[in-house]
Amino acid sequence: MKNLEIKLAQELIRFPTIKTEDKGIMKFLSKKLSSNGFRCKIIKSKGTRKKPALNLYAKLGSSKPHINFLGHTDVVANLNNWKIPPFKGVLKKGYLNGRGSQDMKGGIACFISAISNFIKNKNFKGSISIIIAADEETTGLGTPAVIKYLKRRGEKIDFSIIAEPSSNRSIGDEIRIGRRGSMNGTIVVYGKSGHSAFYGSYINPCTALAKIIARLKSISLDKGTKFMPPSNLEFTKMDVENLSENVVPQSASAKFNVRFNSKHKSSSLKKKLNKIINIVAKKENCKTRIEYKVSGEAFYTKPNKEINMVKKIVKKITGNSTKLNCRGGTSDSRFLGSIPRLELGLRNNSIHMVDERTSISDLKKLTKIYYNILENYF
Repeated sequence: MKNLEIKLAQELIRFPTIKTEDKGIMKFLSKKLSSNGFRCKIIKSKGTRKKPALNLYAKLGSSKPHINFLGHTDVVANLNNWKIPPFKGVLKKGYLNGRGSQDMKGGIACFISAISNFIKNKNFKGSISIIIAADEETTGLGTPAVIKYLKRRGEKIDFSIIAEPSSNRSIGDEIRIGRRGSMNGTIVVYGKSGHSAFYGSYINPCTALAKIIARLKSISLDKGTKFMPPSNLEFTKMDVENLSENVVPQSASAKFNVRFNSKHKSSSLKKKLNKIINIVAKKENCKTRIEYKVSGEAFYTKPNKEINMVKKIVKKITGNSTKLNCRGGTSDSRFLGSIPRLELGLRNNSIHMVDERTSISDLKKLTKIYYNILENYF
């Protein structure tokens, strides 16, 4: 069907899949893919609203090579003050408007459209699979649940394309071949409370925390890599539960985030940061409690024949000389382990914003790119 990607993107946008809400979208996608010969499996993971999240794995074929497309149906909220209703999928002046049009129901529509057209027009030897998670923006448990299912079955993916909106100014101008790691930390410094008029009777945790922050911000973690910028630590919150201006508090805390490149593992970073924090705290006669939460480790796929193939396809269709990088935050790509992959999707100029939209021209170009990837891959 001509312009299937536009019709499908509209249909997907009309499911209000905020957080891990399904609203029938996986059943809808399963029916559509089953009609094209895919074997579909709904895999449950922990949801955000007492109901399990529903994730989809669909596969066509059983032989090698095995190419995979990865996407997510959940969208962020931020639904107030829209000029056009966020879940109507309205076409207007060359644009598809709606929450998820760029991130990333539009991308899903493009790869399903490309796959549908490809299998109707071509005989191929190999396998095509699709993973669609329900929770990329929230819990991030869906894709790992699917990967666990595949490992139990002994299924191996040879190459994966993640439809995250990687493009910047035009389709295909940027392709992600990896992502930095992300780690959140909380430091609590314990001193001794007392009246501020009696110097020497208290141990001020605020002073120790300030020195810890200054020390951590003064160090250089590294100088970056070819595809990733230098690792960076940023403090995002400071808190002292103290209602009195003339009382030194018992404790003070701060939260920080580290975006780190492939020169580090979260485990080595923890050791490095803990050592600095404890040295400063000891000098100030304070004790500390340090907690970490790792969102994902740094990773990247070394440019290979598939990545170079995709670059040539993008150049042919759009004229863009693609830049390979590892920009942006985290994505479900981090759960794919050692599978070679890249992220190539729509533009990201309105993702998570009020009045999110994507151009119809971009949808058509991305669908054509995906179709050509399949054609060249097989």
